[in-house]
Amino acid sequence: MIEHIQSTQGACWQPAEVQPGVHSEDTLSLTGKKAQTVRGFGGCFNELGWHALQKLSPEKRQAYFDELFLPQNTGFQFGRLPIGANDFSMQWYCSSEVPEDYELEHFQIDRDQQMTIPFIREALQRSPEMTLFASPWSPPPWMKTRPVYNYGCMRMEEKVLRTYADYFLRFVEAYREQGISIRQLHVQNEPMADQKFPSCLWSGADMRDFIGGYLGPAVKKSRLPLELWLGTINGPFVDFEGIAGGAPAGEYFDLFENTILSDKQARSYLTGVGFQWGGKHVIEQTRIAYPELRYMQTESEYGDGKNSWTQMEYIFRQMWLYFHHGVESYVYWNLALPSDSVSTWGWQQNSLVTVTEDGTLVWQPEFYLMKHLSHFVKKNAKVLSVSGRWSANTIAFQNPDGSVVLEVGNGMDIERSFSFAQECMEFTAELPPHSIHTFCIS
Repeated sequence: MIEHIQSTQGACWQPAEVQPGVHSEDTLSLTGKKAQTVRGFGGCFNELGWHALQKLSPEKRQAYFDELFLPQNTGFQFGRLPIGANDFSMQWYCSSEVPEDYELEHFQIDRDQQMTIPFIREALQRSPEMTLFASPWSPPPWMKTRPVYNYGCMRMEEKVLRTYADYFLRFVEAYREQGISIRQLHVQNEPMADQKFPSCLWSGADMRDFIGGYLGPAVKKSRLPLELWLGTINGPFVDFEGIAGGAPAGEYFDLFENTILSDKQARSYLTGVGFQWGGKHVIEQTRIAYPELRYMQTESEYGDGKNSWTQMEYIFRQMWLYFHHGVESYVYWNLALPSDSVSTWGWQQNSLVTVTEDGTLVWQPEFYLMKHLSHFVKKNAKVLSVSGRWSANTIAFQNPDGSVVLEVGNGMDIERSFSFAQECMEFTAELPPHSIHTFCIS
């Protein structure tokens, strides 16, 4: 049995036909090799998304959560959340607002209880086994060289680093008290970006010392069911030259990822590495050097707020790159935004859905792309190796039940014939220009 779902601009998620037999020389086949295990797909729980969803009627809001998180629908199984404010928070905040509070006597998650926690609870009601991972965009400002959320670096002082490691664990424990289990900690969102929104620059050497000497031992001592990841890596970017001394691009792997991972003590605490944006340029080097680690993509590149079909096709190519380089999960950025799609500091970005002022819910092209994968590719599926000219446009998976899922994109301006041949299974489909396809073979 072959199920074929097709999405074209203006006609998404439509059943489509296949014809028996091979009718094209451009034939795809499986090599028989299996690669990494897939753990799921998801997005990030941002305050602006929750705020936008409040404009929906209760019925539409329920339909939104049912669509994204119920297993029979899109079935997201991964969720990201910020530790403190991120660039799509309504305001900047953290859980330790009192300066020099080294015992964290004033630690609290009051702000999280207003938006982030209700957002996550709605998802968990529908996907209770969801894997949640958390990362800070900025430490509490008083822990930085400049006491502000945006820009600046960590104060590399023993008492500050010890307190910051405790801050991570206090956050995880506070969420556990709310009935929410965070399974992964990523050390810093985009450590190579000095941004006008909450951010913090780290050198490879400083992050190595923090992981190996403070955060890693603290996580291990806590005995919490918690993984520590080197994430979310966003370079090489030019921002990093300020720390690295203007090193050539080919040396970024050594100056950051390899500086940390080659240290036996720091590496001993790490489960894997998370990449986003410019991190894709070093994922191949990292995976070759450290095949024992796990890898994930942590934030989809978010466009310009126009939610164009062209950007959706670009994201499909990013998915191809990441899965062909060993990631086990793919995580979108904004789960929802208001229709103007603007952050509190003026950056327009894409989202899975937009919500208009009158409460209309609009499903955007990148939602359908995520659904093409997340609906069909089940947890613990294996990435499959493929051959043929269509291999450059195909991501293949085998689900635990044995079904094979082919995700295929035609990014050309012309219709193309796609043929698949494997043992006793042969079929052909005509793929319209600029279209996305799922073939589920069971």
